[in-house]
Amino acid sequence: MKKVLFLLCATIFFSCVQKEANIVKETTSLIEPENPLNKLKYDNKIDFYCQMDITEYGVSDTTNYKGKLYGFCSKMCKDEFLKTPEEYLAKK
Repeated sequence: MKKVLFLLCATIFFSCVQKEANIVKETTSLIEPENPLNKLKYDNKIDFYCQMDITEYGVSDTTNYKGKLYGFCSKMCKDEFLKTPEEYLAKK
């Protein structure tokens, strides 16, 4: 009976360890590859409003301004940029 109980406990322990190991995945990039916005070429590398590096963290919204495509981390950052775009571009 003790052997059966020991084998049952050992099986449960090792199955839990294996599941936890499968959950943790190493990522080399923070950009979501399935997001089609991350595959476009932007005129900026840093979000103008929050200063986030969009080449590292990805893009969730875009805008065209004077024929150039700009990427932003969020709709809020894009909206703030569009209030005074010339001011942000002058700082670039």
